[in-house]
Amino acid sequence: MLWRPAAISLVTLAIAACGGGGGGSGETPAAPAVSLGAAPASVVSGSAATLSWTATDATDCTASGGWSGAKGTSGTQSTGNLAATTSYTLTCNGAGGSAAETATVTVTAPGAPSVTLSASPSAVASGAASTLTWTSANTTGCTASGGWAGAKATGGNQSTGNLTSTTTYTLTCIGAGGSASQSVTVTVNPPPPTPTVTLSASPTTVASGAAATLTWSSTNATGCTASGGWTGAKATSGTQSTGNLASTTTYTLVCNGAGGSASQSVTITVAPSPTVSLAASPTTVASGPASTLTWSSPNATACTASGGWRG
Repeated sequence: MLWRPAAISLVTLAIAACGGGGGGSGETPAAPAVSLGAAPASVVSGSAATLSWTATDATDCTASGGWSGAKGTSGTQSTGNLAATTSYTLTCNGAGGSAAETATVTVTAPGAPSVTLSASPSAVASGAASTLTWTSANTTGCTASGGWAGAKATGGNQSTGNLTSTTTYTLTCIGAGGSASQSVTVTVNPPPPTPTVTLSASPTTVASGAAATLTWSSTNATGCTASGGWTGAKATSGTQSTGNLASTTTYTLVCNGAGGSASQSVTITVAPSPTVSLAASPTTVASGPASTLTWSSPNATACTASGGWRG
């Protein structure tokens, strides 16, 4: 009878299935992660940005591109003044490998400076002031010349002070892109002319109860006012009767304009009425003898005889 070792085969298989080799199991290290940014991401030529970064699961970092050298696993750094668009790369290493991040700072050409300058009002009377107002763009500073001087802010306002002559003000502002200037002129108007007035009477001497005519004119005046022998508002020129006068009277006219006022007066003399006295001595005579006539006439200029005499 043939013997078969079946049991031994089963035991061997069981031992093989349960066999274990040596060695334990472990976790895989985390891969590093890195974050890198630039603020601002766009600058004008000649300006700087700030780089900021953080890294996790990293033991060291190395910069390349627009910067270089070993870096900490977090930090900030200025790019310095930039003349061209630049990319910055940061590679960080750890037990789990390495990771890299890149940030780019875009550099743009500086804008051309511009400046506006105005005066309000642009025309003033002598001794008055105007206000200068200005703004600028793409500038770092401004300088005044002409009617004013010195360094000025890139925007603002300022009084000219009291002006006695027409004056021009210039403002020049500079920036990375060059310079710009603008001028404004404040016109000082000459003072308005002083009014003049003439006033006359015709005639200037009248008898009691008679009238005269007043005549007047004025220049650089907007209105006139009467006083003295007459009253009220008057036109800047005209004529007017005094009416019948009983006594010597003075008439005054004041005329006003932008340049001030002027006045003039005229007096109309009322002459007293003439009187006359006539006497004869003696008042009685015999036929043939003579008598003497005596007379006087205050306030008279001429006399005429009639009756027993004439001429």
